[in-house]
Amino acid sequence: MHIDKIMTSGPVTVEPECPLDDAIRLFEQCGFRHLPVMDDEVLVGMVSDRDLSLATGWVLTDYRKTEDSKGPEIVREIMRSPVLSLSTLDTPEDAAALIVGKRIGAVPIMNGKKLAGIVTETNLLKAFRDEHLSTDLGEDNGITVDQMMTKEVDSLGPDQFMEDALELCVAKGYRHVPIVESGRVIGMISDRDLRFGLGQEMVSDMSAQESGRLEIARTPLSALMAVDVISVDSRCTLRQAIDVMLQHHFGALPVVNGSRLVGILTQTDVLKHVVQRGSVAG
Repeated sequence: MHIDKIMTSGPVTVEPECPLDDAIRLFEQCGFRHLPVMDDEVLVGMVSDRDLSLATGWVLTDYRKTEDSKGPEIVREIMRSPVLSLSTLDTPEDAAALIVGKRIGAVPIMNGKKLAGIVTETNLLKAFRDEHLSTDLGEDNGITVDQMMTKEVDSLGPDQFMEDALELCVAKGYRHVPIVESGRVIGMISDRDLRFGLGQEMVSDMSAQESGRLEIARTPLSALMAVDVISVDSRCTLRQAIDVMLQHHFGALPVVNGSRLVGILTQTDVLKHVVQRGSVAG
């Protein structure tokens, strides 16, 4: 099966001279994680929400200005180039291997020199669930979450602070961290939650400075975490867990045994399984 059967066609794009403020608004409004950068219909780069976060702290230009520098202002200054891409004649397996191997979240799909679409981890998860990405469906359907999850789980407490989560995410490359109290998962913190909190703290600090006050903001994770946590039992099937991820638009699920946290399952964990299986059905 060719990759054009599962890609998102006609993706939203930005130009290299697009102001970062406009890119911030676009990410927030549309919920995207990646945007192709097009210059006169030529793909010249990719920009992710993580690139934007590292460059701006998710704060608009007026709040980033200092006497010495305003920092980056347009997409060209932060985009990743050259771009790794695939053809519409490539397969979902090729995309899964590239995403896992290069540790990227999305791949632009080209039809000749024209951008035809984009494939993300979510696209590939849907393909796996719909049996377009598998070798032995009977065996895959029998795989349980505890066989695929990451068992060495780092967690934080609700009374710890945003800087603790930022330090952990940067050091380990995490996008999601469970928040645990008395051994029970009571929340999840994501990189998006942290970007929002960081932006709020920066705005608060700048407002305080403008009024001549010294204010050191420390945001507890309890104020940022998502509390509507959905977990999966370690004995449920991988297919059931994928359904939960796709239904709720989650990138990761805490895995429990009873009420005790025993692991975490991410989209990347599933795609690693797909690559290890090494074949595409259909």
